[in-house]
Amino acid sequence: MSPRWGSRPRLPPDVARRRADPEGAAALVSRWRRPVGVVPAAMDAVSVEQRLDGLGEAGARARALDLATVEVMRTLAGLSPLTSGLVETYLERIGRPLRDLGFDAGAMLVTRGYAAHLAVEADHAAYGAADVPVIGGLPPARDGRAPADLLTRVVRATRRGFGRLRAVDDEVWDGFVACSTFRVHRLAGAAGAADEPVGFVDPVVVEALVRLGWILRQVDLHYGQQPDRR
Repeated sequence: MSPRWGSRPRLPPDVARRRADPEGAAALVSRWRRPVGVVPAAMDAVSVEQRLDGLGEAGARARALDLATVEVMRTLAGLSPLTSGLVETYLERIGRPLRDLGFDAGAMLVTRGYAAHLAVEADHAAYGAADVPVIGGLPPARDGRAPADLLTRVVRATRRGFGRLRAVDDEVWDGFVACSTFRVHRLAGAAGAADEPVGFVDPVVVEALVRLGWILRQVDLHYGQQPDRR
């Protein structure tokens, strides 16, 4: 209903709040302008250690998995020809909405997930895993080529039923994601220019990419592929 002549229409609550609190308005604008998939502050070493310590035994296993992953990554020159192509396609696809996610950072996180799977394969009991489940339901390769919708299937597996394919328990996985977040944030801080604000990958994006790497290792196992070793 239109306001009566002579009456003053009420301002929407968000507009009234901005006029009453200009500093708060500036903060709202700052948050609105922040690129998608980016957080303003990095996870530092103290934060990640506190997170791991709070997880108790699972935190110790997560720390061990993080260190084992670093060692495995040193032996990798790349993923398999099959999964390397999938990684490139996926990172190019998400690079449009996530413009501040550099290709190198994204590739590093995917490789960490892949390498973590290799570490658990080598000694699953060390990380509290009973075994290492492998993704099922993938169609057979035709003429040595993967199905056209393989990437779609892989991304779906990172979301639906991922817990059944993860091998390690929730707390070990959470701790490993925290370690991965710390490592990619540290790289971003080292690479940032001194006179420019640095954006750090959102932990939600970190986990999504680590999950992708984990599932891609299972894809390679399914199709009998191996990573490129140094």
